[in-house]
This record gives sequence, C-alpha cells and structure tokens, in this order.
Amino acid sequence: MSEEYLDIIDENGNLTGEKELRSVCHAKGLWHQTVHIYLFREDCGQIELLTHQRSLTKDANPGKWSSSFGGHVESGSTIKETTLIEIREEIGLDIKFDDLILGFSKKHDGITNREYFYVFYLRYMRDTKELSFNDGEVQQVRWRSFDEIENAVNSTQNIWSTKLDNLRLIKKDLLSKIS
Repeated sequence: MSEEYLDIIDENGNLTGEKELRSVCHAKGLWHQTVHIYLFREDCGQIELLTHQRSLTKDANPGKWSSSFGGHVESGSTIKETTLIEIREEIGLDIKFDDLILGFSKKHDGITNREYFYVFYLRYMRDTKELSFNDGEVQQVRWRSFDEIENAVNSTQNIWSTKLDNLRLIKKDLLSKIS
C-alpha cells in the first residue's frame, strides 16, 4: 500500500502550497489536517458513542480503543471530501454531508504529530451489523456512554487512544448541538 501525501499547513491552519508524505509530516512535526467523526445514538436517555478497537496493523495506536473514526486529509482533498471518504471506507456508510452535525476544529501540537482536527457527529440509530469494516482498520465496535468511556480510559489508559480532555470537550460540544 502506498503512503499518502498530505498538504502542509502553517500553525494557523493555512495551506502553505507544500505537500509531504504522511510519515515525513510525523517525523518532522509538520502541520497537517485530520477529520474525526463520532457516531452517536440516544439509548435510554443517555448519549452513547460507537467506540472501536483499532487494527493491530495500524501504525498509530494499534489495538487500542478509540471513540472516533477518521483520518488524514490527503493532498488535494477537502475536509468535506475526506470526511465522506473516511465514513465510507472505515464503516461502509454512504451518506450526504448534510447528514453530519458540524463540530469544532482544534489545533493539536503533539510535537511530532501536529494537526488541526475537524470534528463531525453522525447520529446512527441502526444496528451496527449494517456497518462494514472492510478496510482492515477496525477489529470490533461497542456502544458506550460517555461515563463508560471515561471510566475505561481512567482504569485502562494503556488500551485507549482517546484522551480525557478531548472526550470531555466532545461531550460538551455534542450535547450543545443536539439539545
């Protein structure tokens, strides 16, 4: 599988006109863009997120649980295009961009992993058996409430790629959008 090129952005999120391989972006700490999609449902008065265990073959956080789907914005692609592609590739859904709830964007300076990530929410009330995980990135999925995720991250932090501060931000943002 060939490695993708990413458009380089400056620390303010503006495209620089340069592109580089993903591995080089991470090795050199070059700013780039990613999308994060959170599937949620309302069950018995609680909001639950569809969490998933990442494939053991992933280069970042292999085998760890995550509360979002998504990926890097490839060179020449838009945030919108990437979001729809990631949803189709990772969970097998063909949706319209208007089906999504627009979240926030955030600058993340992980020193070598510097990115602006763009958050989207998708209300998903159907059976997870209707989803398909054909790209080899997802091992299993499980619905969990925000409290369950927070407790799991606190007690078994080494098996989660989700960060508590981001989870709390997601909860606050999502609840403000759907209430």
